[in-house]
Amino acid sequence: MLTMKALAVTEIGKRAELIEMPRPEADENSIVIKTVYSGISIGTEMWIAEGRRSDYGDPPFINGYQASGHVVEVGANGVGQYQIGDLVTVFCSGAHAEYVKASLWMVHKLSKVESLKVCSMFVQPSVAANAWNMAGVNMGDVVYIAGQGLIGQCAAMIARLRGAYVIASDISADRIRRSQEYCTDWTIDASEENALDALKKRYSNGVDITAESSGFEALLDDTMSATRNKGTFVFLGWYPERASFYYNTPHSKQLNAIFPCFIGERPVREGVIRLMESGTLNILPLISHEVSWDESEDVYNTLFTKQRNDYNGIVIRWEQPL
Repeated sequence: MLTMKALAVTEIGKRAELIEMPRPEADENSIVIKTVYSGISIGTEMWIAEGRRSDYGDPPFINGYQASGHVVEVGANGVGQYQIGDLVTVFCSGAHAEYVKASLWMVHKLSKVESLKVCSMFVQPSVAANAWNMAGVNMGDVVYIAGQGLIGQCAAMIARLRGAYVIASDISADRIRRSQEYCTDWTIDASEENALDALKKRYSNGVDITAESSGFEALLDDTMSATRNKGTFVFLGWYPERASFYYNTPHSKQLNAIFPCFIGERPVREGVIRLMESGTLNILPLISHEVSWDESEDVYNTLFTKQRNDYNGIVIRWEQPL
């Protein structure tokens, strides 16, 4: 049996370790890639690592869901679509490994080796693009995003590309700095002032479209309150249990509520990847750390601690791009 190195969660909420695991084999509807980069999601992925989601069952399991590399095996139904050596990025289960298996419908070709790093993080902007498609973000809209994790930052970037004026808030100095420089027109430091009060000083009637992107239930009420009458509120974050809010706010404002899920249909993902490859959607400045596979265990284990807030986007390098 062929084996591979993989970064596996071995103790829920406590530890990940580099271990040897069986190398995946393609079935008729999948491919296998040799991983060059895998992207870490500090949000959803860590819900799984901490046991608040059970996507992969009991440990040990390989976490992560996005990777890029070159094709080494093609299933029967992929013949003619993909060839050995093709550069691709994939949505998959168990991304943090030397080899990754992905369903054909979640594989996207890349045009150049230079895209492998940034496109290993294509899921976050795809989540944002799917949400904005549903919300109908248009040229001239004023958009407010509560929370500037990677999805919130990508949402801000994409809204600006659509011609919106973008406001965001966060409490992390590093995320605020990155957002001010790369993502938003106005970023509110919510550690220094109440974000809703600051926003209402400029937009007393609220803004056109708002999104809560952090997954913190406590932010729902203020974010809804920041929305104008008959505006649109987007549940961009993921809530591990029940989510509650003061009902009269969206009720009295007659808000449209959007519940986006997942990363959109293939055309959405392909559009995002085209923008990423061209540099029009440049999320490279949002990747704060690149680590080699043999350093990944130590870095990943800090994500179980408060040090998680010292990271923005993280990629693991499994081999040197050629």
